Amino acid sequence: MRRPHRQSGLMPLTFKLVKYFLLTLAGFTITYIAAIVLDLPLVAEIIVVVLERGLGRSLVLLGCLWAIAVINESARS
Repeated sequence: MRRPHRQSGLMPLTFKLVKYFLLTLAGFTITYIAAIVLDLPLVAEIIVVVLERGLGRSLVLLGCLWAIAVINESARS
């Protein structure tokens, strides 16, 4: 009889982090649009700087975590 496949804690963690990453990105987008509409160039510039410096690194880290989770799940089955 086959044992049920138990998922490790890495895959749900990865999905949760991706969810919050996308929610943060949506929040920054809404804030940037509001700053442009309300003519707040300093706020818009701060958002652009934060996104330029942090978005790429965060995306790379999430991609690596996702790849590790997929490899881990493949090795277990």
